[in-house]
Amino acid sequence: MPRRFEVDRLAVEVHVTRREMGAAAARRAAGILRTAIEQDGKAALVLAAAPSQNEFLEALCAQPEVDWRCVTAFHMDEYAEIRAEHPASFRNYLRERIAERVTLAAFHEIRGDAADLDVECERYANLLSAAQPVLVAMGIGENGHLAFIDPDECNFSDPRDVRIVNLDQACRAQQVHDGCFGRIEDVPRRAISLTIPFFLRVPHAVVCVPGERKRDAVRAALSGPVEERCPASALRRHPDATLFLDADAAGLL
Repeated sequence: MPRRFEVDRLAVEVHVTRREMGAAAARRAAGILRTAIEQDGKAALVLAAAPSQNEFLEALCAQPEVDWRCVTAFHMDEYAEIRAEHPASFRNYLRERIAERVTLAAFHEIRGDAADLDVECERYANLLSAAQPVLVAMGIGENGHLAFIDPDECNFSDPRDVRIVNLDQACRAQQVHDGCFGRIEDVPRRAISLTIPFFLRVPHAVVCVPGERKRDAVRAALSGPVEERCPASALRRHPDATLFLDADAAGLL
């Protein structure tokens, strides 16, 4: 049985393995989607793109009785000035792991290589506003970021839903640790990201965080103050969020 507890409004589950963590999170996410489809005939969700989400996305696509034809998918960030076909592109990651595995109503991609990134942010924010996602499925970065909102970019009162951000050194190093890039010099310095206030407005959140490298960030998010120096600490204010950990990520709790 997983270990369960709460920190402020945030529910936490600690599972032994990454696969058990991903399966539990997928069951929770699928239940939210099924309920929304039953009530409204449709559902929209926002997805993270990172190796930490591999087990979750694999299990989510295998969940029974989710009518994916009624589901519209978004993603929460994308590198600036990278083509969709780039191996590290988040669009490419989510195409392979969900859009090409199930039949979605739509998959709206952030065009990180758009000619005008400000216009692209506005376009994507309008799509999100029209769809009103019921679920965000995300992770936590090694530096405590949510999406690409690093500590220096974090604003809990940000009026924007989608914005251009600068990636800090720790965030760029994580992309190398994750195997997305061979050298930190190859990692873009800018990205487009959804913001913390947007995530807090989405009715439900499922957060998957496996691995020893995330221990410090998890401890800071759960044991420290709710502050912009640790963007993930904002999850403790979410109206209905569950943080799913494996034993490695929970090692300092």
